[in-house]
Amino acid sequence: MRLKKFMWGVAGLVLSAAVAPGANAQDDKFISFGSSASGSSQYVYAGMLIGMARSHLPGLSITNEAVSGTTQNLDLLRRGEIQMAIASPERLHAAYYGLGSYGAQPIPATILWVMNAQATIVFTRADSSIKNIADLRGKRVAIGPAGSSNEIKNAFVLEAYGFTRVPGTNSDFNELTTVKLSHSEAANALAEGAIDAAIATQPVPDPSFAELSYNVPLRYIGVDEDKFDDVAVLYRWMWPTTVKAGSFKGLDQDLLTLGDRNYVIAHRDNLSEKVAYDLTKAYVEQILPEMAKQTDYLMPFASDPKSLTGPWAVPGHPGAVKYFTERGLTPEIVQ
Repeated sequence: MRLKKFMWGVAGLVLSAAVAPGANAQDDKFISFGSSASGSSQYVYAGMLIGMARSHLPGLSITNEAVSGTTQNLDLLRRGEIQMAIASPERLHAAYYGLGSYGAQPIPATILWVMNAQATIVFTRADSSIKNIADLRGKRVAIGPAGSSNEIKNAFVLEAYGFTRVPGTNSDFNELTTVKLSHSEAANALAEGAIDAAIATQPVPDPSFAELSYNVPLRYIGVDEDKFDDVAVLYRWMWPTTVKAGSFKGLDQDLLTLGDRNYVIAHRDNLSEKVAYDLTKAYVEQILPEMAKQTDYLMPFASDPKSLTGPWAVPGHPGAVKYFTERGLTPEIVQ
């Protein structure tokens, strides 16, 4: 996969020089970009962006920070330890509007652009009896690390299929056994027969399962179209998406399923409007087209900038909104 070409140096990529005029005092030092776990597609994405931005934004200093995921990114953003991050929609929405655990202290986390689209796929061995999500009854199923966005959203998908949660738990079910594993751990467990299937909501192709598909014949299962409304009643942050044939070895036809978005976000007050504007402009017009040449899942966004502007789970950063408005693009904010 072409994505692997950019694993080099992502941990230490830094843009350094004097910051552009108009940035606030914190920007004068550096911008910390919280991505995700080291080696994940989000971490690689951030590293690619930072590396390619060197020639386009010589006035910025950006570091790629490895974190556990959206929850930690939002916590770091709230404490002012990072200025930018990658986040998934449901927790971003809750944090911005002060819902649930964020009720005591909302976070002014605003969107710069849509990073990517993700697809919900059940991975199982090609010779498995599992041909539908309903067939997961009685099976051992990986649904994502404990506390992750994957655990949350994939549990709602299972609930939409009639699986019932064990009272007092987030993702334990009476009719099947859920296992809390990362994508790479789940791919290894599937290869070893330790689990029967894995549900992953991720960019396509996910590196771990794509690599597995070259060693173990796989079957790919999406959310059934007649369950879309049932999922939406339980969890509003998923939209229909299509996984193109050939995205994984053995996927011979398009797969319709549900999916969500990852966003590149910024603290409204700790990233200046000018820096947000300059960064968004450089990303859309120069950096993204370069990244898309190397990473297939970014191609639709490079060819259609409107796809970067929605659906957004929360309002955009003033600098990003200013840029898109000048381009004649109005961000679509989910109400």
